[in-house]
Amino acid sequence: MNPKTLLIPIAALCATACGPRHTIVATFIGAKNDTVILQSRSLAQYVDFTAEPDIRTDTLILDEERRFAVDLDVSEPTVCILMPREFSEAGYPLAGGSFTFIAEPRQPLDLEFVARNGWLEVNAVRGSELVGDMAQYANAWNPVGAEMGRAQAAMIRLRGKPAGDSLQQAYHASVQRAQQANEEFIAAHLDRPTAAFVLFQSGEATAERYFDSLRPEVRNSILRPMIEQIGLQLEGARVRREAAERIKAGAEAPDFSLPDTQGREVSLASLRGKYVVLDFWGSWCVWCIKGFPELKKCYEKYKDKLEVVGIDCTDSRENWLKAVEQHQLPWINLLDTREKRPAEVIDNLYGIGAYPTKILIDPEGRIVEVFVGERPGFSERLAELLK
Repeated sequence: MNPKTLLIPIAALCATACGPRHTIVATFIGAKNDTVILQSRSLAQYVDFTAEPDIRTDTLILDEERRFAVDLDVSEPTVCILMPREFSEAGYPLAGGSFTFIAEPRQPLDLEFVARNGWLEVNAVRGSELVGDMAQYANAWNPVGAEMGRAQAAMIRLRGKPAGDSLQQAYHASVQRAQQANEEFIAAHLDRPTAAFVLFQSGEATAERYFDSLRPEVRNSILRPMIEQIGLQLEGARVRREAAERIKAGAEAPDFSLPDTQGREVSLASLRGKYVVLDFWGSWCVWCIKGFPELKKCYEKYKDKLEVVGIDCTDSRENWLKAVEQHQLPWINLLDTREKRPAEVIDNLYGIGAYPTKILIDPEGRIVEVFVGERPGFSERLAELLK
């Protein structure tokens, strides 16, 4: 692995380019496969968890010189992921075998890679200091990530069969080493914008540890949208922790108001006089969906004195409406988006840390019980209260 990634100024790149200037030119030394996948989307959308993904995917074929050139519409900062197919298993990309970078407007890139044993090394970056820094991160992380990639490949080859203890232990150990590599890079680059990118990938605990130490040149860089999103995530985590202390049996359930599928505002206070089940779910949550049949039976049996309020979390409006119709949900359905401040997001107010979570509220608006996950006992508890 090269200790330093070669950086060549953009002026030199422009001077040596022949013919049309491509957005990205890349060469893969030692590549065994001639296919590379390039995914790209705007930085603004990459950090917006409420946006419907709009990802461009290009399948690129290397020429005889193991090289490709591609033109992207980079009218704004764009997150790109290069994934050589040789670092994949059954079509799934493996950790350690890709390179993520930021393409900027009017800044062509010339990249050179070396295919190592199980991981991708960035050998040279011409055209961007930021991408050069991101290459240094990739070259520190990919060899460690390759351990995770090997475990991933072994689990994929099991074709759905349970992984043995040794394989699971190897995978979890590799995840810990990869997280450690992230933290070491962040700690050494608190004044470089790439630290914001790595922090964005590293989870809540790491973000809390390093966020306040980031230098102004990072906070005011092109990656400022990532910094802002991390700040919102940390604020949301604080609100959830505080809520978890309050959301207990006997406490008053926080009131809220959200639009239903017809756009009509529904408040929790308007449902006083009945028992209420708040069902926090998402169309992406398999166990949430598995719990619908039992919840439907309860609703049908007790709907004269019970109201069910399904609160879909983090979905787009389109996916939410589609899921409500697909699963024929007969109760009040609301969408809790991330478009508001964390203190106003309903699942933050209720300290929701896992999906599904059902919260049973009595006719006076007080919490009776919280059911985390799809587990036995929910319908029996309802029967006990409503018989």
